[in-house]
Amino acid sequence: DRLFGVAMLPMQSIPLAIDEMRFARKELGMRGGFLRPNPYNNRMLHHPDYTPFWKEVEELDFSIGLHEGASGGMPQVGVDRFQNRGARHIISHTMEMMLAAMSVIWEGVCDRHPKVRIGFLESGGGWIAPWLDRMDRHFDDQGFNDSGLTMRPSELFRRNCWISFEPVEGSLSVLADYIGPHKILWATDYPHPDGFFPGAPKLIADRPELSAETKRQILAGGAKGFYGLS
Repeated sequence: DRLFGVAMLPMQSIPLAIDEMRFARKELGMRGGFLRPNPYNNRMLHHPDYTPFWKEVEELDFSIGLHEGASGGMPQVGVDRFQNRGARHIISHTMEMMLAAMSVIWEGVCDRHPKVRIGFLESGGGWIAPWLDRMDRHFDDQGFNDSGLTMRPSELFRRNCWISFEPVEGSLSVLADYIGPHKILWATDYPHPDGFFPGAPKLIADRPELSAETKRQILAGGAKGFYGLS
């Protein structure tokens, strides 16, 4: 029950993605699936074509993790402005995730589908606080609030979303207070050379500014909540 796969879902075809998700959940016992945050066939995650997909996500009790990639073939923020691989990696991993968060939070996926669980993965975590603050600011200002949401964006995040942090991020303790440590995920990123293997759990456990309960939630509680584990 502690080791299970995550399904790669072919979002170019919503019916095929739903079939694959059902197979992964019912036949293989997988608890979650992987999507890129980029637009598939120029459709953001809130596109009406996705409605049957999100309904099935709820029905199957299936977690959806968003993870950017480096391969071409999909629109990526920044690739038209920077040639350096490092610059593109810095930009696309974070900014594509910010746009995906706008799509599922501000554009109503989480509001319309209250049982979905969505994770923003391997894009750093420090961006989420100012992003939620900005969404809340526009939600509270009726001159800008054209969202149709029934809840503030930060409330939707706390109900439906999780985010991963790298163990060395300086904002980890601040964000643990802001969003709650039970909404934080971590990973080794094995076997990538820029990952934290071995030793990722120790990097978190050795941080003196984090309480024992905060560390417990970051190291275990967040993942248990995201994947629906008892």
